[in-house]
Amino acid sequence: MKNTNFLLEQFETLFANGLDNKAMVKAFSLLGFDGYEEGDFAFKLWSDYLPIADEHPYTNEQRNLHVLWEAVDRSPLSINVDFAIPFRRMIAKKLFKKCGDGFIANEGCRFNYGHLIEVGDGVTWNHCCYIDSKGGVCFGDFSMVTEYTKIFTHGHSESDHMVRSYSPVKIGKYVKIYTACTILPGVELGDGAVVATGSIVTKSVPEKTMVAGIPAKPVRDRKTEGKDMEEFNHYTLTDKAFQQDI
Repeated sequence: MKNTNFLLEQFETLFANGLDNKAMVKAFSLLGFDGYEEGDFAFKLWSDYLPIADEHPYTNEQRNLHVLWEAVDRSPLSINVDFAIPFRRMIAKKLFKKCGDGFIANEGCRFNYGHLIEVGDGVTWNHCCYIDSKGGVCFGDFSMVTEYTKIFTHGHSESDHMVRSYSPVKIGKYVKIYTACTILPGVELGDGAVVATGSIVTKSVPEKTMVAGIPAKPVRDRKTEGKDMEEFNHYTLTDKAFQQDI
């Protein structure tokens, strides 16, 4: 396996020059997938066939960035965090509508329309989150989404599956969403809000409030231990790994 720094440098060059199908052949080879040709990347994704695709179509480069996000999780490199975290961040910087500094995404995270996602500084997605971003999702600085959480921004007519409604979700600064939660369309989580494990959030949540249950309801104020919100330690890994500069 090529060393991590070499791989990241190679991808930085590829991304800077534009990720066309020719570049994808090299990108796949760097990930350990050899034998591909340019024509092998002339395919569509699931989201290309959804009704909203006419309004928010992928460019070819956006589609290729989606493919690379998915592909790395099918490579042993996905568990090499020294490569995988900077690599996913590199994709997010190119693909997302906005991506601040210090973004961390663990393996198994999925989303559909990356170009409708906004991410502030120090945001973390932990293992196997799902972000349905068709209606738009915004993550405030140092917000944290933990394992197996799902965020939805669209709904369906019960009589016609092609008739859909879209409502953005806004995650405030220093929000914590714990394991296996579901956030439904149109919800806004105020700065410093906390969503307890397993909750289904159907309504917006005031700042510094913990909600829990199905449907989620306020249970108490967030425990701040006398700290101002900007003093909360929302760094994800020991010694601020991958987030030292924010």
